[in-house]
Amino acid sequence: MELTNKDIQAFYGCCKSTAVARIREIKNGLKLPSDKKRILMIHLAKYEGLTVDECKQVIKLMTTPKRA
Repeated sequence: MELTNKDIQAFYGCCKSTAVARIREIKNGLKLPSDKKRILMIHLAKYEGLTVDECKQVIKLMTTPKRA
């Protein structure tokens, strides 16, 4: 699954410009081609030392509307 900037924003709880910087950081850390626009869920999991399921749960948790 490819991750968008919004997914990265949700995962890290940051703004768009920081999300773009994080994507660049992940690409450099994993030595991925810089011409590739999006990263995969497996790349995020590997970079953070988490499982794919844990990454999915964090994104889901952060994007689910809060109840009052």
